Amino acid sequence: MPARRFVAVDYHLERLLEVGPDSDQLDRWIVTLTGLHADEDDDVDEPVREPIARAELFGFDPDRHRLLGWDPFDVADAYSADAAAYYEQLFGPDGLALDDLREAFEVPVNRALIVHDVQVLPAERRRGHGALLVADALLTLAGADTAVLAHPAPTDPGVVDADDTVRLRHETANTRFLGALGFTPFRDRLWMLDLALQPSIDALAVRRAVGGPG
Repeated sequence: MPARRFVAVDYHLERLLEVGPDSDQLDRWIVTLTGLHADEDDDVDEPVREPIARAELFGFDPDRHRLLGWDPFDVADAYSADAAAYYEQLFGPDGLALDDLREAFEVPVNRALIVHDVQVLPAERRRGHGALLVADALLTLAGADTAVLAHPAPTDPGVVDADDTVRLRHETANTRFLGALGFTPFRDRLWMLDLALQPSIDALAVRRAVGGPG
């Protein structure tokens, strides 16, 4: 009998090893879509696991940082320059959401979740795996009070360093991917998804169930 494939979504909360255990850290999630290969004629009990897609998300919770005695920007900046740049686009020095961020969402947002990067194995693209993975991640990690955002610019170093035509082609594909998940333009190079709106949740649920372009 031919091998059968099932999929699983695994969540890993990344932590910086050099930071002390009592320090608050940014929530950086690595979410992986894995194919599980099993053969009915094989005596092996454990299926073979093969990573298909990977997403990286940054979670910002300024209220928690302040409650624990940490400066929210310092928490982001300690992780990476990318995280610090996102923070400065969304929150002020006091840790409160900037005016346009508050006004863009249906209910007050206290935290933010950024879809920073999504990668799918070349042989597995255009089968809906990326959409399934991101939809599952957002439905799992974000709530109605979470500002969900993403940027369409490519993060793959091989694309970032390429010429303008290649970068534009990838960015165009990324905007189509975000649009298929229900994201809409928010600000230059940032797209948003409001999970306080039921149609947004329903659209993600459909993508998680059947996949979509990605």
